[in-house]
Amino acid sequence: MLTSHFALMVIYALQVSLFFAVLWRRRFKDRARLFLQMMVGMVGGGLVLAWLMFPLPWSPAAPIP
Repeated sequence: MLTSHFALMVIYALQVSLFFAVLWRRRFKDRARLFLQMMVGMVGGGLVLAWLMFPLPWSPAAPIP
């Protein structure tokens, strides 16, 4: 069973990118280009978002008395 969030993100990005590349493009060259663009966008975007969220606190804010 996969427990790595990164591995699950890559598998999801792979499936979605492949689906839309096959659905939206006819030529293999165009499909491969769209596939790579979507993979880089989703995985890279997820990593950038994780990097931006890293300094945020782990626990919820303290209640206001």
